[in-house]
Amino acid sequence: MIKQLLRNLLCSYLALISFSSLAQSNDEYDNLLIELQKLVSEKKYTQAYEKSNSEFQYLGEPVYDFLLGVSALKTGNAAPAVFAFERVVENNPRWYEARLYLVRAYLTVNNLPAADTQALILINSPNTPNNIKSSAQSLLDTTTLKKQEAGRSYKQNIELALGVDGNVNAGTAENTIIIPNIGEFLLSPESKSTQDNYARLNYRGKYSHPIDQKSLITLSVNTGWYKFAELSQYDRINAHINAAYQYKQNDISWFAQVSTTPLMLDGDLYRTESALTAGASYKLNKQVNLFSSATAGVLNNRFDEKLNNSFYAINAGASYATKQWFQSLSVNAKNEEADITEGEFNSRNITSLYYQVNTQLAQHWQLLSLAGYQWINYKDDHPLFLQERADNLFMLSTSVRYLVNRDLAIQLAANYQDKSSNISLFEYDRLDINLSASYSF
Repeated sequence: MIKQLLRNLLCSYLALISFSSLAQSNDEYDNLLIELQKLVSEKKYTQAYEKSNSEFQYLGEPVYDFLLGVSALKTGNAAPAVFAFERVVENNPRWYEARLYLVRAYLTVNNLPAADTQALILINSPNTPNNIKSSAQSLLDTTTLKKQEAGRSYKQNIELALGVDGNVNAGTAENTIIIPNIGEFLLSPESKSTQDNYARLNYRGKYSHPIDQKSLITLSVNTGWYKFAELSQYDRINAHINAAYQYKQNDISWFAQVSTTPLMLDGDLYRTESALTAGASYKLNKQVNLFSSATAGVLNNRFDEKLNNSFYAINAGASYATKQWFQSLSVNAKNEEADITEGEFNSRNITSLYYQVNTQLAQHWQLLSLAGYQWINYKDDHPLFLQERADNLFMLSTSVRYLVNRDLAIQLAANYQDKSSNISLFEYDRLDINLSASYSF
């Protein structure tokens, strides 16, 4: 009986101590919250963060985590702020202000997809207060802007090459030709194939500017300066400048671009080609891509108006890519119409077939190859040879590239052309071999 009484008294005493400790603990927690709220309201964020950080035993308590997150975010400690606000919204999903702070924290650590997700939750929830929705929309706009800025890029490349061109002027190997009603004619040196060494300097630049998550504007420039050792009359500067708009919708990418291609020969503008192109590509699967385009344009020759023409072309093909290989097969049909009657003999149809293959030979070695064949049929009799001209052109280029590092590459390239024609004056072989070094930045 006495033992039972003592046992009951002991239990009552322990319970009293437990309740007293719990009450004391609750009082300490309440006092901590009051102190933290006061420091935050007075914008004493450093003191608030130091104080809350020293009371880690309360991690997981929503109000404590909220005040910890605010003080952490305001003092530049974004990562702890993210963790704190994540705990708050997990325990109390309808604490809209805490979720708004979570969006801000995600933005600070540049976790833009997570910021988007949380902002949209606030915007789409019917119970979110209007002022919170308005702030969430502003933050969503900020994430969109940051994505655009992150997507902006300007890539540049400079290449210096030394080479030998086996047929600088694409001249014939014949010494004489037969001209109807005239007879055999001795060709001048300017009409015959001529070899020379050259130096080439290339610059390529591309600027990309995202408009939104689906569309993009690009500006690109590709220029080349050729200086020959002896045949200075063939010194030239060529350039290709284009501006393009791209829009991606699921697996289809659409594009439209305008381009101009001027050529300066021996210091004077020789010709300019301008074109407008529209096309699309379809990603069939991870490896296969289908593409097509249509182009319309004009070519203006400053020295001979009989070479001026208007043209249109269509192109279609497919590419296959793996980690080690890239292959592409395309066909192109082009129609060129002379602008004046006197130049009608230069009007022509060109059908082209191209095959490209690139492969990674080893860690630092790449092999790049392109083969092409053109069927070129002219529409009117040549005024001198009194027959319609028909040419066939075979093209083969291959290069071996060694990647010294991420930015620097050394390349050995060979380009070969073999042109046959029913008029011997327009037949030629051409081999260009060069060694180059390029730097990307």
